[in-house]
Amino acid sequence: MNTHIPTLLLREWMQHKRGWLIAAFAPPLLFLAMLPFGLEGVPTERPEQTALVVLALSACVIYVICLLVALFQLPGLARRDTQDRSIEFWLSLPGRPSESVAATVLAHAWLAPVGGAVIGALFGLPIAVGVLASKMGVPAALGLNWGAIIGEALPLLLRGLAGSALLTLWLMPIIFVLMAASAWLKRLGVPVVLVGGAVAVTVLYKAYDIDWPLQLLADHNRYLNHTLVYSGHQLLGAVQSGANLWTWALQDLGQAVAELVSVPFAGWAAVAAAGFALVVMKRARGG
Repeated sequence: MNTHIPTLLLREWMQHKRGWLIAAFAPPLLFLAMLPFGLEGVPTERPEQTALVVLALSACVIYVICLLVALFQLPGLARRDTQDRSIEFWLSLPGRPSESVAATVLAHAWLAPVGGAVIGALFGLPIAVGVLASKMGVPAALGLNWGAIIGEALPLLLRGLAGSALLTLWLMPIIFVLMAASAWLKRLGVPVVLVGGAVAVTVLYKAYDIDWPLQLLADHNRYLNHTLVYSGHQLLGAVQSGANLWTWALQDLGQAVAELVSVPFAGWAAVAAAGFALVVMKRARGG
């Protein structure tokens, strides 16, 4: 079966690449520019571990920034083609509306943040050198075994990249519900869902002592927190003890993947599928 998703992904890149590149490159460049002014509270007793933490944080921070930008944009993109009338062009092509919706979400919710994480990891090396040089001096910082540091950072980064796919899956219900609301209710969609949902959950809990909606949201948040790193305590222990981080990464990822085989995930997947169907329906009707 032919698919137009690669072409649609290229379209998203051509239209949004400037914003994606700014979100990915601006924070690490600004941080590098601030390094000459010095940093406070950076531990140097175990510089290799400090460098490892800086590398991982650089990738994680840029990933989160790019993801937040994407989550902010996606609801509005559901009505973008109607506003600029490009929907007429895309509906004239043999591709299906489901492909255009899937490509938009794939590009913004996963590929762009993953690209940001890779850029953050690449910038993490000079940032780590600069941070340690500001405290230890340039010769001492450059004298560290950076090959070993990069070798230890690699399983952490790969674990995070794999976890980003899991995070995207758990975010699908939120993304598609907001996109569907925005597509059908226009600018009122997102406020109606967020404010209306918060009011409904609060009233049910406070007035009627019904707590299962609140518990569902709390459990969903817990699953989200397990995607990139299932257990922060185990990671911290593995780093401090010098354990094999490849072993930790495989075990940690296995625990996160196991949560996909569960009733809660099936329920949230059904919500995501319903939201996706509503967005596709609106797109197929020409906005």
